[in-house]
Amino acid sequence: MEKKLRFTKQNTLAVKGIAVIFLLCYHCFSNEARLYGHTVDFWPLSQDMAMMISRCMVHCVGLFAFLSVYGLTLSMKKQYEQFQFSAHEATLFVFKRYVNLVLLFFLPFCFCAGITLITGTSRYGSGIVWANILSAVMDIFCLGHLFGTQTMVATWWYLSLEVLLIVFLPFAVRLYKKYGWLIVMMVLLPGSFLLEKHIHLTKYFFVVPLAVCFADGQVLERLKGFAVVKNHALNKLLKFLITTFLLICMFLLYDSSWGIQRFEFALNGLIPVTLIYWAYEFFIELPVIRQILEFLGKRSSDIFYTHTFVRAMWLTDVTYSFKHAFSIWLFLLGVSIGISFILDGLRKLFHYRQITGKVSDWLVCWADRTL
Repeated sequence: MEKKLRFTKQNTLAVKGIAVIFLLCYHCFSNEARLYGHTVDFWPLSQDMAMMISRCMVHCVGLFAFLSVYGLTLSMKKQYEQFQFSAHEATLFVFKRYVNLVLLFFLPFCFCAGITLITGTSRYGSGIVWANILSAVMDIFCLGHLFGTQTMVATWWYLSLEVLLIVFLPFAVRLYKKYGWLIVMMVLLPGSFLLEKHIHLTKYFFVVPLAVCFADGQVLERLKGFAVVKNHALNKLLKFLITTFLLICMFLLYDSSWGIQRFEFALNGLIPVTLIYWAYEFFIELPVIRQILEFLGKRSSDIFYTHTFVRAMWLTDVTYSFKHAFSIWLFLLGVSIGISFILDGLRKLFHYRQITGKVSDWLVCWADRTL
């Protein structure tokens, strides 16, 4: 394997850019209800084909989850050589990442809550004040979906999954250290046959062992460095045909009722991993495309936090007034990016990163002394 092959932070940002593209397409066009009664032109595709493709883009969740666990694994490996860490150290690792998640989310939450208050578009349904306050607090701490309280927007359910991924990572790493790649089957088998199906907080767990194994074993780099044949051009073509064929087969299987009933848990891990490898091998390092995707990746968190408000609450009729699917998608992306720039301006105005950095350090020091 060539030493220059590395799945870098820039590559991660580029894949996040792809995930953002998928995210907006899925939420805008995956079924007729998401069109809010508007007529949308999907040319050159038929509406059925466009919606089928959009439904498959739900794997943006798996992309984000895989990249999160992948990065956390590398961070833990760098911090603790050979994954040698005590229970106390693991607790601090989890606590620090959780605090950083909450602090990263807090400003977008306040921004969205403020706009919904001004526009009268709040989704907190209960008329009981204390219940709404509780829902807001649980949202702030990224626990709303986990504990079943009302979230301001349904999209924020993913934050609860992110919390679970952070909490379970030390356990996954310990299992990996003891059993190696067997951890993949140890998660796949019970996940496929014992867990209740179609539950958001569990159906993406298969990415965890895959991400841990791929991160520690540099599997993405090894796959990219692997040659099917010696001729470079033919090798690239064969790998492209094979992986593209596999992706199409898995997407078609996922979109069928037969496949989703039997292989949902496995596909929710295999499709994102294969897609990330495909993008790393063939797509995300192309000129111009790389810069665009990395830009979107840098804005991915803010876009994720805010785009549903734009599409479903604040500017629904304006968004879908553009008629053509691409124009709708482009408008939503543009507005979400604009909000991201506004949030960046607020971060600079209030010295948000410096303040939250100090808060995070103080809380971790407190936890180190107390736990």
